[in-house]
Amino acid sequence: MSEQVNDELEKHDEVVAVAARRADREFRVDLAPTVVEGSSPALARAILNLVDNALKWSPPGTPVEVTAQQGVVSVRDHGPGIAADDLPHVFDRFYRAATARTLPGSGLGLAIVRQIAEAHGGTVTAEQADGGGSLFTLRIPPLPTQAAGGNG
Repeated sequence: MSEQVNDELEKHDEVVAVAARRADREFRVDLAPTVVEGSSPALARAILNLVDNALKWSPPGTPVEVTAQQGVVSVRDHGPGIAADDLPHVFDRFYRAATARTLPGSGLGLAIVRQIAEAHGGTVTAEQADGGGSLFTLRIPPLPTQAAGGNG
């Protein structure tokens, strides 16, 4: 995992494009190139898992919002949000909230995101979004040139 990744967090718009082709949904994106060190395919998987999760919970006619800059990727849906009792467990392997048990999935997608984040020295968090829905934030440390505001 020592390669300098100028791929997925710089080309994270490709991940959103893949999801957009699979779902008839509006995406609101605000993406800025970010250079991190790590596995490009793993980071792409993490971002796609977050986007897929947002698609699963977003009602028809609502957008999925994806922002990325300086090693931080945020994905927001406009669904019902995450119950307070479920928040501490959403990244646990095989955890499925009661409201998710009738939906497709195995309860591994968000656990994979956490595993990838930690393998890259980063974190992932989930919270209630202002105005409703959920906000997931993946943080991967940018390379020093990014942190200092350089062009990478």
